[in-house]
Amino acid sequence: MNPSNSKLGKNAIVIGASMTGLITARVLCDHFERVTILERDSLPEGHLPRKGVPQGQHVHVLFSGGMKVIDGLFPGFSDELAENGSVVCDFARELCWYHAGVWKARPESGLVSYWQTRPFLESNLRRRLTSDTTVEIRGDCAVTQLNTNGDRSRVTGLVARCGDDGSTETLQADLIVDASGRGSQTPKWIESLGYQKPTETSVEVNIGYASRMYEPPDDTTRDWRIMAQYGTPPENKRTGYIFPIEGGRWLVSAVGFLRDHAPTDDQGYLEFARSMERPDFYDAIKDAKPLTPIAAYTFTANRWRHYDRLSRFPAGLLVIGDAISSFNPVYGQGMSAGALQAEQLRLTLQDCRGHGVPKDLHKEFFRKVAKIIEVPWMLATQSDFRYPGTVGKRPLHSKPLNWYLTGVLRLCSGNDRVTKLFYDVLHFTRKPTAFFRPSVLGAVLLQAFGPRDASAAAKQRPGRGS
Repeated sequence: MNPSNSKLGKNAIVIGASMTGLITARVLCDHFERVTILERDSLPEGHLPRKGVPQGQHVHVLFSGGMKVIDGLFPGFSDELAENGSVVCDFARELCWYHAGVWKARPESGLVSYWQTRPFLESNLRRRLTSDTTVEIRGDCAVTQLNTNGDRSRVTGLVARCGDDGSTETLQADLIVDASGRGSQTPKWIESLGYQKPTETSVEVNIGYASRMYEPPDDTTRDWRIMAQYGTPPENKRTGYIFPIEGGRWLVSAVGFLRDHAPTDDQGYLEFARSMERPDFYDAIKDAKPLTPIAAYTFTANRWRHYDRLSRFPAGLLVIGDAISSFNPVYGQGMSAGALQAEQLRLTLQDCRGHGVPKDLHKEFFRKVAKIIEVPWMLATQSDFRYPGTVGKRPLHSKPLNWYLTGVLRLCSGNDRVTKLFYDVLHFTRKPTAFFRPSVLGAVLLQAFGPRDASAAAKQRPGRGS
């Protein structure tokens, strides 16, 4: 930690008590005397979903790269999660995944994964943040505007409407970080101050989640703990997940692309599951006991606000996490990408010298964050573009790249080395350039143009450790 005489300022404010907002607040503690989180929602006691996170009732995963960041800032946090009820699994060995028309091999991966509901994860991190630091988390505080100096070159604070009576407060800050998610008002706020809004790239997929909790059926033959079953584009738009969560329960999600959404009545839900490309998802849940009603959630489009391309931006303000970019949640990259951006903020602030927040801090931060976003953006949008109905500007290389990446995914049915490599990239521990190593390239080409072997084996679900 920085000694007190090298702090960058007195006050820092984080807008939003999301996972990214909580991690960001911990980063700021090392550089500011006082850190406050303002959250527009009421913050529930215990592990309950909150109004501003409608996706909180659906499946979430925090990949290894993201958990590594959290454990670095909150030592032992992953162990605490396990002690408190999170389900710990080997991501590859205990995951049964049908993808690109094949079942993935299930080698030992060394990638430990932690499975729990989003409210459980958030509440444990809030507890740890408030016990480790002096961060103040204020619920029922909606930010309404930014305040600036006379020439509007620097943000100096904000106005928030707080409490049941909606009274307004003016708060001063040396740095404000917007972690408020997809609904971020920063584009509107900076436009009102005379700046250009960032350009946006969107890729529209119109997916719908229908999720509920189950009590798993007794089944001594089940050799998996996690199931993911993806429909194969372009014909099949239906996907299903079964995640183990705290309390010995399953959190089950039926997902449909391009408005092919699952019904929310019991019979319709099971029929949707029965109609999936493979029978395994339906077979797993048909005798399970429902514990909750079916909750619905829709996601329209991947969205990237290009703050890194702006020539002018007010000092004293940053944007992070889903407020910059949000990805199709089917691929589970959002929370980990946000954690890695918070880690980049830590590194950027660590390089600051002297007192005060540098006026060009945003330039370095947004440039580095854009590099982080490139990886999950490419993986998500290239997968979405495999559906002809996806709306968005397709890069010129989209078709050949999708052909190649599909070849990589199909290799995962029997090639343990490629399977481990795929999971490393998915978990942000390797870059996607690893897919283009000569050995992988050669295997993809041999698979596509070499002697044909029986493809039926790839359709058979592999056993654990096979």
